[in-house]
Amino acid sequence: MSKVFVVDIDGVVCNHANAICEFVNNKFGINSQVDDVTSWDHDFGPISFVKAVEETYCREDFILGMPVELNAGWFLKDLAAQFEVILASARKPVCHAATRKWVEQNFGNFEVIFPGSKTDIQAHFLVDDNIDEVISFTKTSGCRTSFLFKRPWNNNADTARRLLPIPNCSSVVSFREIIEQIKGN
Repeated sequence: MSKVFVVDIDGVVCNHANAICEFVNNKFGINSQVDDVTSWDHDFGPISFVKAVEETYCREDFILGMPVELNAGWFLKDLAAQFEVILASARKPVCHAATRKWVEQNFGNFEVIFPGSKTDIQAHFLVDDNIDEVISFTKTSGCRTSFLFKRPWNNNADTARRLLPIPNCSSVVSFREIIEQIKGN
């Protein structure tokens, strides 16, 4: 049986924050950038990040137009040669079909799941941009490894402090870094 590698969608292989910033900029005539989004519920002024997600994620055209993170296709292909790869998301049911379509259109045929928590997934590895998911996943078993994909909303002193005591858990800035760490083990 091959090992299972779970890859989060938003904030890892899908540059959802870029799509939300573009939506907010076009709708409200402002100039927000991904680096401005330092929390999940960032306040853009006229709308919060969460409200923008609620307004856009119900539209298939918005989901299908979301940008792929640079090198995500290469990363998934490389992983799939070594592991069973599952893409996971906390997206709401209203956008599950469009999310599956987005994955297929951008990466091909991968299993896509929508768990309440990634901790419950029977897997060996996880890459996510959510610090809580990464820590919970790793703590549930001593033989699990997780990678926190650095983003403006998790690249801070508190995140570094929380990750420090967790074995088999590291913060990464690129897909190549993950591959190098896996091959080093």
